[in-house]
Amino acid sequence: MTIVICFIAVQIIMFFFLYPLLVAGKWEDEQMQRLFEEKRAAEGRKELEDKMESQRDVLRMIEKEISKGSVPVRFAGMGFTEDTYHLVESKAKMNQLLDYFFRIGEFAALADKQVRSNVYMDAGFKKVNFRSAISELDRRNMEAAAKRWMKKKHPSFDGDVYVENVRCFLEFPEEEREKYECTVNGEKTTALIFSRKHLSGLYLQCLIYRKEAMQHMEQLEGLSEVCNRIYRLEDVDVLFQCMLFDQMEWEDGKVYGHFSTVYLLKNRE
Repeated sequence: MTIVICFIAVQIIMFFFLYPLLVAGKWEDEQMQRLFEEKRAAEGRKELEDKMESQRDVLRMIEKEISKGSVPVRFAGMGFTEDTYHLVESKAKMNQLLDYFFRIGEFAALADKQVRSNVYMDAGFKKVNFRSAISELDRRNMEAAAKRWMKKKHPSFDGDVYVENVRCFLEFPEEEREKYECTVNGEKTTALIFSRKHLSGLYLQCLIYRKEAMQHMEQLEGLSEVCNRIYRLEDVDVLFQCMLFDQMEWEDGKVYGHFSTVYLLKNRE
């Protein structure tokens, strides 16, 4: 009986000794959690502010280029369709697709003066860059660099490579169109003359909008889970990207080109 009483007494003493430490530890945990959440919120606000400032910088650059004489068109959004995604089944198909993007090989006939309006991923240096090509040789060099970049990513072409083609819409003021109308091969058309900085700004706007697509539309109805996984940018890597403005078309009063990205689906553990 004495042993039991002593044991209970020890337990009571230990409780009163440790309880303040337990309370203090819990308070410290709560403080750490609060500080962590505040830091995360602050980082989120900073990231949002940086992103907004970056977007404002792009808009200012475009407006400056328009004021200097570049064609008065502005980014107006993107259009996803049922035909947006295509599986790239083999390395040969990938090479053919690159020939089409760069307008060389069997697609060389597509390379008119407007091909300089296209913006391509240039992986020829340590840091990947996006720019217009200045010549056919430049386009060939960029294609060769793109192939080397893809080889480093080790695609199997066994259901792991897809190309995404999204319409990139541009607003073109109705009152400005007459100034840019011309006749080519007996047909009336519109000639759009961009500055290089203007093209870079439009590309950046396309890229920003594409990364934030989920904020505008949660998923693409009628498409497979794989396509929606790519749309959500879940576990994917970019093999190649370009903005093609050399063959624009009209839709609902807006002109559009194509923003194309080749994605590699990463293996999910």
